[in-house]
Order: sequence, then C-alpha cells, then structure tokens
Amino acid sequence: QAWREKVAIFVVMMFCSACFIGVSGVIPMFLCRETTVFTMDEIQARDRAEDWTVIFGVIYDIQDYAAAHPGGDQIRDLVAKDSSKVFPRRPPGRLPSACVNREKEPSREPECDDFDEVDELVGLHCHSSVGFKGVEEAMGDYERGVLAHRPHVLDNDLHTEYLIVYDRVYNVTKYIDSIKDDVTGEIDAESERAHLSDDLNSLIINKRGQDATMVYEALYDDDLALSCLDDLFYIGVLDDKGNILCRALNIAMYSVMIIIAAVLAIQCLCSLLYLVRTKRTITRDDTRSRVIVMVPCYNEGDRELRKTIDSVMDTSYPDDNKVLLVVADGNITGKGERMSTPETLSKILGYKMDPSDRMYNCKSIGDLTENRAKIYYGISKDAGKELKYIVIIKCGLPCERDSARAGNRGKRDSQLLFSGLLNRFHHGRELNDLDEAIKNALDHMQLPLDEVRYLMAIDADTRVDRESLSHMTYSMNKNDHILALCGETKVDNKAQSWVTMIQVFEYYTNHHMKKAFESVFGCVTCLPGCFTMYRLFSDDGRPLLSCDDVYQRYATNNIKSLHDKNLYHLGEDRMLTTLLLRYFPDMKLSFVPEASCYTIVPDKFSVLLSQRRRWINSTFHNMLELLRVNTMCGVCCLSMKSIVILDLVATLILPASLIYIGYIVYITFWMGEPLSMLMLVVWGIVVGVQVVVFLLRSRWDYWWWFFIFILAGVPVFYFILPLYSFWHMDDFSWGTTRQVSRSAVKSVKSRDETVISDRESPRGFEVENSKAVDGSANKGAGRKTKHGQSAPV
Repeated sequence: QAWREKVAIFVVMMFCSACFIGVSGVIPMFLCRETTVFTMDEIQARDRAEDWTVIFGVIYDIQDYAAAHPGGDQIRDLVAKDSSKVFPRRPPGRLPSACVNREKEPSREPECDDFDEVDELVGLHCHSSVGFKGVEEAMGDYERGVLAHRPHVLDNDLHTEYLIVYDRVYNVTKYIDSIKDDVTGEIDAESERAHLSDDLNSLIINKRGQDATMVYEALYDDDLALSCLDDLFYIGVLDDKGNILCRALNIAMYSVMIIIAAVLAIQCLCSLLYLVRTKRTITRDDTRSRVIVMVPCYNEGDRELRKTIDSVMDTSYPDDNKVLLVVADGNITGKGERMSTPETLSKILGYKMDPSDRMYNCKSIGDLTENRAKIYYGISKDAGKELKYIVIIKCGLPCERDSARAGNRGKRDSQLLFSGLLNRFHHGRELNDLDEAIKNALDHMQLPLDEVRYLMAIDADTRVDRESLSHMTYSMNKNDHILALCGETKVDNKAQSWVTMIQVFEYYTNHHMKKAFESVFGCVTCLPGCFTMYRLFSDDGRPLLSCDDVYQRYATNNIKSLHDKNLYHLGEDRMLTTLLLRYFPDMKLSFVPEASCYTIVPDKFSVLLSQRRRWINSTFHNMLELLRVNTMCGVCCLSMKSIVILDLVATLILPASLIYIGYIVYITFWMGEPLSMLMLVVWGIVVGVQVVVFLLRSRWDYWWWFFIFILAGVPVFYFILPLYSFWHMDDFSWGTTRQVSRSAVKSVKSRDETVISDRESPRGFEVENSKAVDGSANKGAGRKTKHGQSAPV
C-alpha cells in the first residue's frame, strides 16, 4: 500500500514538474520564441552575440560581411543601429506611373537625404545600392529578419508620422513635412511636392497614425501600390507578439516570479523587524519561572551528550529553577561507541546504575503498547555550577530480551512519557508507576510539578547558548499569548566537509527569513525538536501542551497510511506544531532570534540524504495537514495558508525549477538571448533579499557560505534531495543517522537481563546542602554529583 501511494505521489510530482517545464520552457521555445522578427531593443540586447544592423526595416548580419566590405571594420560602427540613411531609397520618379503624379515631376536621382550636418562633415559615405532591390543584391545572403515596431511606441512618438497596411509600418514623416504649407504649417494636398498619385496621397494624409488596410483594399485590387509604399517608406512590421497563448504564458510566468519575489521581500522585511527591537534587559524576576529541559536521546556517545549537558548547566538561568530531564530510548550503544547511552549518562552525571534497580511500568506507542523504565535523579556539580537532573531509561519488556533495541519506542514515545504525565496530572487523573516516580523526583529536588511552567526540548547533540534559556523565558513572560517558541539553530561543524559547508547558509536563511516571517504573524509552522520551548499551562490554569486534543492526537497509535507514517514516524516535531496551531488559534507560535543553539549537521552525503529524506517527506505531508487548519492568520489569498500552498507547489517542482533556471542561464550567457529588465529586477530581488538579511546584521562571513550554497548547495537541495526523497517516501527508517553497535548492545543487555524482579531499590536521597559523595564508579567523569540509585517509591 505504501509503495503504491509513493508511486502515485511521485507521478504527481513528475507531472507538476513536466507542466512547469512545458509552460515555462518548451511551449515558449517552440511557439513564442521569435526567430525572424525583432524590435530595436531586442537587437541592441543581442549585440554581445550578434552583429546585426537594420536597413530599410530588414535586419542584416554584418559579422561575416565585414571582411568583404570596402570600408573594412568601419562597418562595425553600425552594429545594433539603423543604417538606412547610408543607403538611398528608390527615387519617386522611378516608381511605376500608377503610383506617382507625373504632373509634379518627381525626382529621379537617388540620394541619401537623411544626412545631417555632422554626417556631411565627417564625410559619411552614401552607398551605391539603391532601394530594396539594390540592398538585397548586395547583402541578401546576410539577411536575418525583420524589424518590428510596438504599437504603443509608435503612438507615443510625437515626431513620427506613420501608416500601417497589412501590419507593415511606413514612416511617412518626411513626406508629410514636405507637403505642409511653409507659413501656416497645415498639410497641403495640392502641394507641388505631393508627387504621389491622388489615391496614395489621400491615403497617407487621411490615415496617418492609423491602420489603413481596409481603405487600401477599397482603393486597390493588387499589390502594386503597396510595393511603391515599400520602396519609399517601409521601416518594418507591426510587433505581433500579441498571440493570446504566448501573452498568457508570459503573464503567468511573470506573475509567478513577481509573487515569489514579493513573498521573499516581505520575509526580508519581517526579518529586519527584529533588528529594530529595543535591546533586552533581563532581570532576576524574568528568570524565576521553573523550566524543565527535556533531552530525548538514543545512540549518542560521550562527546555529544557531554556537550549538551554541559551547555545546559552553563546557561545563565538560575540553577534552582531548571532541571534536566533525559530520556534514553532503550539500552543502546551507538556505532563506534564503547559504552551504551545509559552508561555514558551515568558517567557524565555521576549516578550509579545497578541491574537490581527498580523498573517502572508505563504505556508506550508502537507494536508493543507497554514498556518498563528505570529512573535516576540527582544534582550534578561542576566549577561552582549545579544541574538538577532526572534520567529515564526505557528498558523494555521481558519478551524483548533478544531484541537489539530493547525498550526502544522512538522519539515521540519519549516525548509522550512526560507529556502523558502532564496530561494526567493537569486533569486530575490517576498516575501510572513511572508518573509517580517522576513526580516524586521533582518533589525531592524542590521543583513541584505544578510549579513547572515551561518545557524546553533540545536534542542530544545540541549545544545551547549561555543566554538562550533566559531569552526564551523572557519572551514567554512578556507575552502570555505565546504558546511555544524556538530560537536560531546554528551549524556547529561548519567547515568539517563540503557537506556541512553547504548547510550553513541554508540553516541561516531558514531561520532569519522563513521563521522570522511566520513569527510576525504568530504562525511558525515548524518548531524544531532540537530547540523549542513550550508553555505548559496558561495563567488561568488551562492545560496547553497537555490538553486532551493535542495529547490524544499526538499519542495516536493507529498509523497505517503512508501519510500518517511520514507525519508521526519521521516528522513528529512538525506534527506537534500543526496540532498546536489547530487547537489553540488564540495563541502564537514565535521565533526568538536572540536565543541560539549549535547542532552537529551531517558531514557525509549519505547521512545528509537520510536526514533530508525524512525532513522533506515529513514536511510535504505536514503541509497537507496545515491546509486543514482553518484558523491560520489572514484572509483568502492574503493568508498564511496561501504561503503553505506556495511552499507545497514549490516542493513539488523544485527539480524542475532548477532545470528552468539552468535553461535561462544557458540561453542568456551562451546563446546571447536578451533577458528582460523585469526578469532581471525579479531575480535581483530573489537573490538580493537573502544577502541583505545577513549584511544588515554585519555577518560578513556569510558571503562565503552564500557562495558555497549557490555553487554546491543549490543542485543538492533543489534537485538531488527532492528527487531522492520523493522516490523513497515509503522508507520510514532513520537510516544512517541511527546506527548502533549490535555487539555492544548485546553485551549491555546480557547484564540487565539477569534482573527480572520488580523489587524496590533503596529510597532516593533528599536534597541537602552537603557535599556529594564521589563514588568510584564516577572516576574520570569530570562531575561531582549528589545521586540516588532510583526514584523513591
């Protein structure tokens, strides 16, 4: 079933991409791309690739003709210009008698009568090729097209008198000027210089500035008179790029580009709003709220866990008002690690583990709906700092003895252990064994559960900035309508490899453009699990994160479709954010750029593929869920839901959009096709706003990361990763980011499996102002701690 759904979605993606490529590239290339008719602006725009000039409305390529030209390279001065004045037109006296008034004795000598004083002064040469026929005989092999004139340009030119017949444009300015009365300036149809036949003379005088096709057809049955007009006045054709299909496609493409540029410009402005905010002054009163910092972990080793725990301890937030809650998702040993994650936590925090420690019953999600867990708590001390901690280790059921991942139920299950406790506690329901143990541990550390106001969630490889916790609680305290918020996640291993380097700018712009924009409207659509703070209850006691609607939907175990599996197995953080948006429309989800953390990003391409497969697929399915949220900010097209739709479509056509950009670059720089000024402005906005965001923050180093992203990151993020992700949408594993050492797991489990009894271990300690015992098991751990073996009964 999942495979069929994946194929269907992939086909939809390819269809959308094909439509985008077809509408933006293929159809215009074959139906709308002009190859023989060009305006003067288009000719001038192509002067880098073509050496074109215009003679009597016809375009000639003089690149090859220059070698045979008697004047040598001087002819290149005429490139991208109208060269008609250096060629004489056919004299009126040589026209067929039907076209002229023989009584007026028209001139029979060809002359270049458009020369001005400068031309005569420099001795500009008048060629001997006369009229159309003469120029065609001399340069016919170099003809490339016809000059086109736009109607609005002709109408707005007050100095040009023109006539249109069969979409052919005739410049009759000199003729009209010649028959005007020298005194009154009025047109004199009987002037001695009105050398054309009466019909042609009347046609020109009465229909100048108009389309005279119908009048011409009424006067003439053949094209003889038209050939006379060609010889005397022809300057090109009327621009006929008014093809309805082509015009619609152009309007559609420009509209899309303008909308994208407008959205990015608004995102930039929203980001800049944070620069003009008043500087924060955080007082002691702003840090009195009780906070639990929750860290779900799985297979992390000593380096990652120690970095995270140390950063939480080193925050400026008062030690008495924060507690670290670590949930180890099974007794797992990561690949390349010598100790299991629970053993590593024991070494860092200093508590003792014993196979006989009590295991508490708890509910879980997945195929096994029961689980057992051990709990340890205490106070870790280092360099004058203290950190209260609770460690929960999910151990699994007796039937999981032979499993390589006993007790492992996933990150969502780890989150639900604590949110389930909050749900039952806030609604006055019966607590399970593990709930009681956690509550008692908090009581013993003088942080009663009913006094805990905020829950901060970070990942086990996240390094929290020293002031981040204070900035987050400050924002929460100052605005009671903020339900949850996140800070900026920065890359900690920027220069480790090319894979990490292409992610630096992407992380930056996703926060300072995307999240900053959404935060202005209180609708951040993704609060990352690596760095987010939640409000647990409102001032009137209403449960928020633990309300029944959110908890029951988030704790669902009925996950069968590909859509639900991507939501709950791979994108639990996004799904939780969507649930908060849906059930609390009166509250805000915000972004606090002052708060920051650092995370380790994938340094190998295979790991990046695995990570982004989960992110892209879960994001796609979560956007479908966001479309069902009817309480998002805005109305109709001017709403956050419209932004979600744009993001959804953009996700589907990312590979096609990169192909389109490559096509534009190719025809512009290699084929010399002109790029319209509007397109240049739009692309300038698209790129410029992303540069402005870091320049105005004086982050000059991001120039380097920006160029790395453009050169190497864009093909990866916009082409390779989307295609790979959509084709592997039915892969719900965590891939190479969750590798474990099976031998280590078995060795750890062999010790734990000897204990099946649920007997109680010794009671936990009471928090006292005395020195902690430095047990031998903690040697080399670098921490002195007060500790207990398990939670009290």
